[in-house]
Amino acid sequence: MKKKIGIALAMVLALTSCSLNHILQKEEMAHIQIFAMDTFMDLKAWGENGQEAVLQAEQEINALERKLSNTIAESEISAINQNAAKQAVPISDDTLYLLKEAKEMYDFTQGAFDITIFPVAEAWGFTKDIKKVPDEQTLAQKLHLVDMEKLQIDETNKTAFLQEEEMAIDLGGIAKGYTSDKVNEIFEKNGVTSAVISLGGNVSVLGTKEDGSKWKVAIQDPLHTEGYAGVLYVEDTSVVTSGGYQRFFEENGKKYHHIIDPKTGRPAEAGLLSVTIVCKNGTKADALSTSLFIAGLEKGWEMWKASQDFGAVFITEEKEIYVTSNIADDFEIDVNAGYTLCSMP
Repeated sequence: MKKKIGIALAMVLALTSCSLNHILQKEEMAHIQIFAMDTFMDLKAWGENGQEAVLQAEQEINALERKLSNTIAESEISAINQNAAKQAVPISDDTLYLLKEAKEMYDFTQGAFDITIFPVAEAWGFTKDIKKVPDEQTLAQKLHLVDMEKLQIDETNKTAFLQEEEMAIDLGGIAKGYTSDKVNEIFEKNGVTSAVISLGGNVSVLGTKEDGSKWKVAIQDPLHTEGYAGVLYVEDTSVVTSGGYQRFFEENGKKYHHIIDPKTGRPAEAGLLSVTIVCKNGTKADALSTSLFIAGLEKGWEMWKASQDFGAVFITEEKEIYVTSNIADDFEIDVNAGYTLCSMP
């Protein structure tokens, strides 16, 4: 499962910066930066009670991390993993919601999104400091543990249970999207009318800029990461990008990225450099960015046609860009980046 530690998106905004955990109030803007969920997060809010809103958001982010991180031994996710094949574990409403969403996304993406992929990602070293290509026997053993059908969720008693020993789950591909949704709820309750939430590359915007114009969010060029392939103009939505350029290692002259295909146990090879999802639901945007990257252009396009409650920008290895029709008017290609804007046949 992905951990979007690298910045998948860059805000094309001239906004004030501040030191870690320091809050500024300038021209009715409240601004806070924190480190949580293994990444830097940046929250900016305009409007009534903005300062109180960002403080409440920080508390919520830290609370969610304590529940959802599998690197925190006392978290609910760690408890589920530690008790695999032993007993069901009590879970909070937040964890219950996310596990149910993960199940729905697994079904919708035909298995491309699978939170039980963690043992395979661990075998590749993507959860550790030392990364390596696992041998075939190890990979086969770990791949056997990837099975969403063996994750039991009891909504009545609010428990979760992994049926097989050594199974483990990781919500890294969906938790930040959910966190942005929760932060947006806090902002709206506090009367915030305009906000930018950047959670390690997951960008969510509330309303429009103060002058009424849309927010401008740039999609990073996956081949030249200091530049941009294009720009999206958005309001009241989330924008999440996944790409193989974000985290990878090289072994024997070959690059291996961190987005693992649950069907093969290997880095996805579907002909894409990146996928960007635009969706009001940040949780769904987070999960879909990974899923469509794994599925590839044609299958990803079919998923979009089956739902159409999100938009997508696909960048292929052939340096082509495909944009779904519902966000086409909000996308502007960077003509200097060398990509060709194409239409699906």
